[in-house]
Amino acid sequence: MSKFAFIIAAMLSASPALAEEKMVVDMSKLTCSQLTKLGFQDFAGVTMWLSGYYNASARNTVVDLAQFARAAKKVKDFCQTNPRTTVLSASERALGIRMPR
Repeated sequence: MSKFAFIIAAMLSASPALAEEKMVVDMSKLTCSQLTKLGFQDFAGVTMWLSGYYNASARNTVVDLAQFARAAKKVKDFCQTNPRTTVLSASERALGIRMPR
């Protein structure tokens, strides 16, 4: 099973008790410090949301999972050295892209 198939399977198979622990995030305010403290499932969910947000604005419907993994790592690495930066800003700077606003 690929790493990302595992991630998706893990997210879908979360126990009902975990599903009830709702986390609501204003993505425009989420900081790098907060991102780097997230557990695996929440980090995966946030980075998947970021990818969908950016790719929807670019009208891109193709997901390259290896490229996604590299991009998520770049953002996380950037965030570890820039904890006060917002995740949207970190994504732009780490990946050299312009996030939609």
